[in-house]
Amino acid sequence: MDSVAASRAPPSQGGINAVRAAIMVVLVAVFTGYLLIWVMTPTNVYRQTWLPNIRARTNTTYFGTQGATILIYTFPVLFIAALGCVYLHLGKKLSDNNMESNTEKRRLAIWKRPVIIKGLGIVSRIELAFFVMFIALLVWSFSTYLHISFANITPESAAESGEKVWEAKLDSAALRLGLVGNICLGFLFFPVTRASSVLPLFGLTSEGSVKYHIWLGHIVMTLFTAHGVCYFILWAATHQLSEV
Repeated sequence: MDSVAASRAPPSQGGINAVRAAIMVVLVAVFTGYLLIWVMTPTNVYRQTWLPNIRARTNTTYFGTQGATILIYTFPVLFIAALGCVYLHLGKKLSDNNMESNTEKRRLAIWKRPVIIKGLGIVSRIELAFFVMFIALLVWSFSTYLHISFANITPESAAESGEKVWEAKLDSAALRLGLVGNICLGFLFFPVTRASSVLPLFGLTSEGSVKYHIWLGHIVMTLFTAHGVCYFILWAATHQLSEV
Protein backbone atom coordinates (compact mmCIF):
# COMPACT_ATOMS: atom_id res chain seq x y z
CA MET A 1 0.00 0.00 0.00
CA ASP A 2 2.81 2.36 0.84
CA SER A 3 4.41 1.79 -2.57
CA VAL A 4 1.09 2.50 -4.33
CA ALA A 5 0.60 5.69 -2.36
CA ALA A 6 4.15 6.75 -3.10
CA SER A 7 3.63 6.18 -6.82
CA ARG A 8 0.57 8.43 -6.76
CA ALA A 9 2.29 11.20 -4.82
CA PRO A 10 3.01 14.37 -6.74
CA PRO A 11 6.60 14.91 -7.87
CA SER A 12 8.77 16.86 -5.47
CA GLN A 13 9.63 20.49 -6.00
CA GLY A 14 13.27 19.57 -6.47
CA GLY A 15 12.47 17.03 -9.16
CA ILE A 16 10.28 19.42 -11.12
CA ASN A 17 12.82 22.21 -10.83
CA ALA A 18 15.57 19.87 -12.08
CA VAL A 19 13.51 18.87 -15.12
CA ARG A 20 12.62 22.51 -15.85
CA ALA A 21 16.27 23.52 -15.52
CA ALA A 22 17.31 20.80 -17.98
CA ILE A 23 14.59 21.86 -20.44
CA MET A 24 15.65 25.50 -20.14
CA VAL A 25 19.27 24.57 -20.92
CA VAL A 26 18.11 22.82 -24.10
CA LEU A 27 15.85 25.77 -25.03
CA VAL A 28 18.63 28.30 -24.53
CA ALA A 29 21.02 26.18 -26.61
CA VAL A 30 18.54 25.84 -29.50
CA PHE A 31 17.59 29.53 -29.34
CA THR A 32 21.25 30.55 -29.31
CA GLY A 33 21.89 28.35 -32.34
CA TYR A 34 18.86 29.87 -34.07
CA LEU A 35 20.21 33.37 -33.50
CA LEU A 36 23.66 32.24 -34.63
CA ILE A 37 22.18 31.22 -37.98
CA TRP A 38 20.76 34.74 -38.44
CA VAL A 39 24.15 36.22 -37.50
CA MET A 40 26.02 33.95 -39.93
CA THR A 41 23.55 34.26 -42.85
CA PRO A 42 25.25 37.25 -44.57
CA THR A 43 28.74 35.75 -44.32
CA ASN A 44 30.64 33.78 -46.96
CA VAL A 45 31.12 30.92 -44.49
CA TYR A 46 27.37 30.39 -44.35
CA ARG A 47 26.63 30.85 -48.04
CA GLN A 48 29.62 28.96 -49.43
CA THR A 49 30.13 26.23 -46.81
CA TRP A 50 27.24 25.74 -44.39
CA LEU A 51 24.28 26.20 -46.73
CA PRO A 52 25.53 23.93 -49.56
CA ASN A 53 26.23 21.13 -47.06
CA ILE A 54 22.79 21.51 -45.45
CA ARG A 55 21.07 21.54 -48.85
CA ALA A 56 22.97 18.43 -49.94
CA ARG A 57 21.73 16.57 -46.85
CA THR A 58 18.12 17.77 -46.97
CA ASN A 59 17.45 17.83 -50.71
CA THR A 60 16.59 14.13 -50.74
CA THR A 61 13.80 14.50 -48.19
CA TYR A 62 10.11 14.96 -48.88
CA PHE A 63 10.52 18.75 -48.74
CA GLY A 64 13.08 18.87 -51.54
CA THR A 65 14.85 22.20 -52.05
CA GLN A 66 12.79 23.78 -49.27
CA GLY A 67 14.12 21.25 -46.76
CA ALA A 68 17.10 23.42 -45.84
CA THR A 69 14.92 26.48 -45.27
CA ILE A 70 12.48 24.53 -43.08
CA LEU A 71 15.31 22.94 -41.08
CA ILE A 72 17.14 26.23 -40.51
CA TYR A 73 14.32 28.69 -39.91
CA THR A 74 11.15 26.72 -39.08
CA PHE A 75 12.15 23.61 -37.13
CA PRO A 76 13.97 25.44 -34.28
CA VAL A 77 10.88 27.58 -33.61
CA LEU A 78 8.56 24.55 -33.62
CA PHE A 79 10.96 22.70 -31.31
CA ILE A 80 11.14 25.63 -28.89
CA ALA A 81 7.34 25.96 -28.91
CA ALA A 82 6.77 22.25 -28.25
CA LEU A 83 9.37 21.95 -25.49
CA GLY A 84 8.20 25.28 -24.07
CA CYS A 85 4.74 23.77 -23.55
CA VAL A 86 6.26 21.13 -21.28
CA TYR A 87 8.29 23.75 -19.41
CA LEU A 88 5.27 25.95 -18.81
CA HIS A 89 3.09 22.98 -17.79
CA LEU A 90 5.60 21.96 -15.13
CA GLY A 91 5.79 25.57 -13.99
CA LYS A 92 2.01 25.63 -13.58
CA LYS A 93 2.24 22.58 -11.33
CA LEU A 94 4.69 24.41 -9.12
CA SER A 95 2.41 27.43 -9.03
CA ASP A 96 -0.64 25.32 -8.20
CA ASN A 97 1.24 23.78 -5.30
CA ASN A 98 2.50 27.21 -4.15
CA MET A 99 6.05 26.02 -4.60
CA GLU A 100 7.23 28.46 -7.27
CA SER A 101 10.68 29.85 -6.64
CA ASN A 102 10.65 33.36 -5.18
CA THR A 103 14.33 33.74 -6.09
CA GLU A 104 13.51 33.39 -9.77
CA LYS A 105 10.73 35.95 -9.45
CA ARG A 106 13.04 38.48 -7.80
CA ARG A 107 15.69 37.94 -10.44
CA LEU A 108 13.23 38.56 -13.26
CA ALA A 109 11.70 41.54 -11.46
CA ILE A 110 14.99 43.43 -11.75
CA TRP A 111 14.91 43.12 -15.53
CA LYS A 112 11.22 43.97 -15.72
CA ARG A 113 11.59 47.37 -14.04
CA PRO A 114 10.19 49.98 -16.42
CA VAL A 115 12.25 52.80 -17.90
CA ILE A 116 11.13 55.65 -20.16
CA ILE A 117 12.84 55.81 -23.56
CA LYS A 118 12.05 58.65 -25.97
CA GLY A 119 10.42 57.22 -29.08
CA LEU A 120 9.73 53.85 -27.47
CA GLY A 121 7.69 54.89 -24.44
CA ILE A 122 7.75 52.84 -21.25
CA VAL A 123 9.81 49.68 -21.66
CA SER A 124 11.48 47.24 -19.30
CA ARG A 125 15.20 46.60 -19.18
CA ILE A 126 14.84 43.19 -20.81
CA GLU A 127 12.75 44.72 -23.61
CA LEU A 128 15.37 47.40 -24.17
CA ALA A 129 18.16 44.79 -24.16
CA PHE A 130 16.40 42.66 -26.80
CA PHE A 131 15.63 45.75 -28.90
CA VAL A 132 19.27 46.87 -28.88
CA MET A 133 20.44 43.36 -29.78
CA PHE A 134 17.96 43.18 -32.66
CA ILE A 135 19.10 46.53 -34.06
CA ALA A 136 22.69 45.31 -33.73
CA LEU A 137 21.74 42.21 -35.75
CA LEU A 138 20.27 44.39 -38.53
CA VAL A 139 23.33 46.67 -38.61
CA TRP A 140 25.68 43.68 -38.63
CA SER A 141 23.79 41.95 -41.44
CA PHE A 142 23.62 45.04 -43.65
CA SER A 143 27.27 46.01 -43.11
CA THR A 144 28.45 42.43 -43.75
CA TYR A 145 26.37 42.15 -46.93
CA LEU A 146 27.83 45.43 -48.21
CA HIS A 147 31.39 44.58 -47.25
CA ILE A 148 31.25 41.30 -49.18
CA SER A 149 29.35 42.61 -52.20
CA PHE A 150 31.36 45.85 -52.58
CA ALA A 151 34.58 43.84 -52.55
CA ASN A 152 33.44 42.16 -55.78
CA ILE A 153 32.49 45.41 -57.55
CA THR A 154 35.25 46.77 -59.76
CA PRO A 155 35.21 49.19 -62.72
CA GLU A 156 35.59 46.19 -65.01
CA SER A 157 32.72 44.19 -63.48
CA ALA A 158 30.46 47.25 -63.46
CA ALA A 159 31.28 47.99 -67.10
CA GLU A 160 30.29 44.45 -68.09
CA SER A 161 26.82 45.15 -66.65
CA GLY A 162 26.64 48.52 -68.38
CA GLU A 163 26.82 50.41 -65.09
CA LYS A 164 29.15 52.80 -63.35
CA VAL A 165 30.77 51.72 -60.09
CA TRP A 166 28.47 53.86 -57.93
CA GLU A 167 25.43 52.50 -59.77
CA ALA A 168 26.55 48.92 -59.18
CA LYS A 169 27.09 49.68 -55.50
CA LEU A 170 23.68 51.35 -55.24
CA ASP A 171 22.11 48.30 -56.88
CA SER A 172 23.83 46.04 -54.36
CA ALA A 173 22.87 48.23 -51.40
CA ALA A 174 19.22 48.33 -52.50
CA LEU A 175 19.09 44.55 -52.75
CA ARG A 176 20.69 44.15 -49.31
CA LEU A 177 18.20 46.53 -47.72
CA GLY A 178 15.48 44.14 -48.88
CA LEU A 179 17.35 41.14 -47.47
CA VAL A 180 17.74 42.84 -44.09
CA GLY A 181 14.03 43.69 -44.17
CA ASN A 182 13.35 39.97 -44.49
CA ILE A 183 14.94 39.46 -41.07
CA CYS A 184 12.27 41.72 -39.57
CA LEU A 185 9.58 39.77 -41.43
CA GLY A 186 10.97 36.59 -39.87
CA PHE A 187 10.13 37.94 -36.39
CA LEU A 188 7.16 40.18 -37.23
CA PHE A 189 4.31 37.87 -36.19
CA PHE A 190 5.80 36.33 -33.06
CA PRO A 191 4.53 39.17 -30.82
CA VAL A 192 0.88 38.79 -31.87
CA THR A 193 0.48 35.00 -31.87
CA ARG A 194 -2.20 33.99 -29.37
CA ALA A 195 -1.98 30.84 -27.26
CA SER A 196 1.72 30.66 -28.05
CA SER A 197 4.19 28.94 -25.74
CA VAL A 198 7.09 31.05 -27.03
CA LEU A 199 6.03 34.39 -25.51
CA PRO A 200 5.28 33.02 -22.01
CA LEU A 201 8.81 31.61 -21.86
CA PHE A 202 9.94 35.24 -21.67
CA GLY A 203 7.06 36.19 -19.35
CA LEU A 204 5.17 37.96 -22.17
CA THR A 205 1.59 37.94 -23.44
CA SER A 206 0.27 38.62 -26.95
CA GLU A 207 -1.63 41.68 -25.69
CA GLY A 208 1.45 43.14 -24.02
CA SER A 209 3.66 42.32 -27.00
CA VAL A 210 1.69 44.19 -29.66
CA LYS A 211 4.16 47.07 -29.29
CA TYR A 212 6.97 44.80 -30.54
CA HIS A 213 4.88 44.05 -33.62
CA ILE A 214 4.49 47.81 -34.15
CA TRP A 215 8.22 48.43 -33.71
CA LEU A 216 9.06 45.70 -36.21
CA GLY A 217 6.43 47.05 -38.61
CA HIS A 218 8.01 50.51 -38.54
CA ILE A 219 11.48 49.04 -39.14
CA VAL A 220 10.18 46.89 -42.01
CA MET A 221 8.49 49.85 -43.69
CA THR A 222 11.63 51.99 -43.27
CA LEU A 223 13.91 49.35 -44.79
CA PHE A 224 11.58 48.47 -47.68
CA THR A 225 10.94 52.14 -48.43
CA ALA A 226 14.68 52.75 -48.59
CA HIS A 227 14.95 49.60 -50.72
CA GLY A 228 12.43 51.00 -53.22
CA VAL A 229 13.81 54.55 -53.23
CA CYS A 230 17.31 53.27 -54.00
CA TYR A 231 15.99 51.30 -56.95
CA PHE A 232 14.06 54.29 -58.31
CA ILE A 233 17.24 56.38 -58.11
CA LEU A 234 19.14 53.61 -59.91
CA TRP A 235 16.49 53.27 -62.63
CA ALA A 236 16.42 57.03 -63.14
CA ALA A 237 20.22 57.16 -63.43
CA THR A 238 20.30 54.29 -65.92
CA HIS A 239 17.28 55.53 -67.89
CA GLN A 240 15.08 52.55 -67.04
CA LEU A 241 12.14 54.32 -65.38
CA SER A 242 9.92 53.34 -68.32
CA GLU A 243 10.32 49.69 -67.25
CA VAL A 244 9.00 50.24 -63.72
